[in-house]
Amino acid sequence: MPGIVRRRIGAVVVAASVLAAAASGVGAEMQALRPLVRSGEKAPGFSLKDIDGKDVSFRPGSGKPTLVVFWSVFCPTCKELVPEIDGYGTRRGASLRTVGVNLDGKRFSNAVRSFRKETGLRMPVGLDDLRNDFFIASDPYGVEKTPTAVLVDGAGVVRGAWTADRIREFLTNADAIVAGLKKGDSPRK
Repeated sequence: MPGIVRRRIGAVVVAASVLAAAASGVGAEMQALRPLVRSGEKAPGFSLKDIDGKDVSFRPGSGKPTLVVFWSVFCPTCKELVPEIDGYGTRRGASLRTVGVNLDGKRFSNAVRSFRKETGLRMPVGLDDLRNDFFIASDPYGVEKTPTAVLVDGAGVVRGAWTADRIREFLTNADAIVAGLKKGDSPRK
């Protein structure tokens, strides 16, 4: 009997070690994920490829305010709001750059291509991609849902972040919010 008990205890110790190692790996991964960026933080830069393999980059601090829009072609709210955001960016022209980040990835690039064609999107759209188990653009921004819009001033500082239906609030007040960038105002999230 003592041999059987030792084997069972040994099996329990091995199983506990495996579970502890797995739990520590999960904990480390969870700690690496961050909440949505906040006003006053330095915006992360990124470089992605578009549906045709061309570079779409965002370099914070380039001197021009930028609205970074994270979206999915399979998100109904995105399908409604992304064309409005693109239209706003087009109207602002010289005073605001708009960059789209599609979270569907290369696998769904044809769906993204169709959506761009249907809606006439003009903003550059990069396809977010995984690198070392993290998304290149959306994870450093803490994006958890789509659509998410982040306004970055010309110095590369986040001035506001809006998710899902709050983007309607941004669009309603967008002219005043963007004008506030020149004064140094920080909009609420």
